[in-house]
Amino acid sequence: MSDIASVPASPGSTTAAPAGEPQRFEFTGSGSEYFKIWIVNVLLTIVTLGIYSAWAKVRRLRYFYNNTRFAGSSFDFHGSPIAILKGRIIAVLLILLINVPFLGLVVLLAYLLALPWLLYRSMRFHLSNTTWRNLRFAFLGDAKGAYSALLLPIGIVVAAGAVSGLSMLISPFLGMGLLILTMLGFYGIGPYIQYRLRRYYTAGARAGTSEFGLHIGVGQYYLVYLVAVGYMMAIGAVASVLIAMTLGVDIATIATKGDMPIGKLAAVIIMVGGFYVALLAVGPLILAMLQNTVWRGTSLAGQRFHSDLAVPNFMLNWLGLTLLTIITLGLYRPFAAMTLARMRIEAMSWTGTADDLVAVLREGSQRAVGSEVADLMDVDIAL
Repeated sequence: MSDIASVPASPGSTTAAPAGEPQRFEFTGSGSEYFKIWIVNVLLTIVTLGIYSAWAKVRRLRYFYNNTRFAGSSFDFHGSPIAILKGRIIAVLLILLINVPFLGLVVLLAYLLALPWLLYRSMRFHLSNTTWRNLRFAFLGDAKGAYSALLLPIGIVVAAGAVSGLSMLISPFLGMGLLILTMLGFYGIGPYIQYRLRRYYTAGARAGTSEFGLHIGVGQYYLVYLVAVGYMMAIGAVASVLIAMTLGVDIATIATKGDMPIGKLAAVIIMVGGFYVALLAVGPLILAMLQNTVWRGTSLAGQRFHSDLAVPNFMLNWLGLTLLTIITLGLYRPFAAMTLARMRIEAMSWTGTADDLVAVLREGSQRAVGSEVADLMDVDIAL
């Protein structure tokens, strides 16, 4: 690995932030550039019956990493497509085996048992193959930590599901009630699982020998989802009131004649459509709020990260870009990806300087931290 002192900042990059001010991340990706990569990836994946998808993912990640900058220097990704291909093969085999009568349940249970290990290898694969100025990050978490993060909450839900299933044999009414409670419990425990995974990932991540820190509790995850639920309830209430006001006295006409003036029918259809469109924004609402919450509560070597992603603006942009993607039959997707990536990345900053990051990464390189990279056991899975 070359000496960091000999690695210059990228040409045309911005200068470092003034002393005492957070150093912001930059994103320099271009929709037209990424479109060329994206369309080739799609065509080759189709021609090779999905095999090329592993190489396509590496090309995509390298483009995003290479266009993400801190203090004028780009990140890079060095992962092998073979590790990703292994993950895809595992996924295909699981899908095929799960649909085999009598074998599906066994395969599903085996997958759930293996999932924490796969997660651990995937996290290690991605972070160990991430560099900045030719110096690597690392993931030092272990499989035990992954099992601790996942098996307890999943085990609770699976056990509750098994109890509800057995209850069906005793009383269908009781069994159905327990099943509904289990499903609600599964959704209710979702933020807790997310938090445990994030805590596991942060605890294992390293820049050199310096640890990342997570300074938030599970309550802040639940707060994000409570805001999302409140948003959905507010949208539903507003839509109900507007529809009732639009119908007005025509409710009696509808009841007797079974029809409605065409103008009011069109207005109701538009409002119902608007209601569903507004509900689509729940996803980007959660994404933006979680980004701000998590990164404001994350530190590296004692220096805090920050994220000031404008949530309403991100939601509106996401909706508009989704509409353009639908209208263009998917062809606008690469341009949408660039816009959203720029919004998310450029909202982030770190109170440390380029020299601070160089120092922690160089220390790790000298101690050979994370030297195990992309060995035969590495695998990439999509969760």
